[in-house]
Amino acid sequence: MRSDRRRVLTCLSAAAALMPLRAQAQSAWTPQRPIRLVLGYGAGGATDATARIIGRHLQALLGQPVINEYKPGAGASIGAEFVAHAPADGYTIGLTDTGPMVIIPQLRKVGYDPVKDFTPLSYICATGLALIVHPSVAANGVGELIGLLKSAPGRYSYASSGIGSVHHLAGELFKSRAGVQADHVPYRGAGQALTDLVGGQVLLMMASIGPALPMIGSGKVRALAVTTAGRSGVLPEVPTLAEQGLAGYDAALSFTMVAPARLPAAVAARYQAELRKIVANPAVAKELEKLGYDDIRPRTPAEVGELTRDEFRKWGAVIRDAGITQES
Repeated sequence: MRSDRRRVLTCLSAAAALMPLRAQAQSAWTPQRPIRLVLGYGAGGATDATARIIGRHLQALLGQPVINEYKPGAGASIGAEFVAHAPADGYTIGLTDTGPMVIIPQLRKVGYDPVKDFTPLSYICATGLALIVHPSVAANGVGELIGLLKSAPGRYSYASSGIGSVHHLAGELFKSRAGVQADHVPYRGAGQALTDLVGGQVLLMMASIGPALPMIGSGKVRALAVTTAGRSGVLPEVPTLAEQGLAGYDAALSFTMVAPARLPAAVAARYQAELRKIVANPAVAKELEKLGYDDIRPRTPAEVGELTRDEFRKWGAVIRDAGITQES
């Protein structure tokens, strides 16, 4: 496992060095048919919401339909593997996140190399998570929730969008820092997990802020905390976990666009140029901010590589410290 981590980090450094050369390529590529945008989660989650915004603008710039294609399961690694093995012709791209790119490969063997099998196209944004509970949970803050969990070990369970997702690891990090127990219930995407939380089938969840906002606003769920170091702009009244006694707690989900490896330089350059425009567009930023996203800005390939290396180390430490496996 340790040698695998070193290998991935070395590959990340090499990929970051090579990407500026690819970005210099002059592009004359124009797509001639619809493009499928593969997502590793089902409809209704944070990835879906992000893809709908980015896909709409990308479609306008490329002049071809951009169609979401859902490949949920296995912590989004099914979707990532599908993209990795797709023809490198520009007609299959993926919107992926921290889970399948830096977490899942540290939990189990996957059918792709998170660096060698992809062409990075763009960093998009990041989002914090919200610790939300069903209204029946008699807690209005993290301290009260911790007290409940300690008083009834084994009674409560928490949902996530899948084993190895940031939602899962954020839950395990919470359990570790708070010294509590709660069974993990993985779903094939956040949408169904949120539905079951509203229905009371599960009582707790670390949810991406955007998809949870309508349910928080309507009172169908209660937000006890956010997972980022600072408060969320769309939930300013909700304190952070760090503010409520879990010092240093910080968890976020980063989104990137990728394509299969060996993508022709002209195709990669066209996507990279158009996605830079989209991410830098104030109207796009406003749309994403309304959904609870932040850090919405273009990044160079070197910056994307550094972010990925940092996340690889951070979540690797959580995995090891919590003893998380693919069955956790």
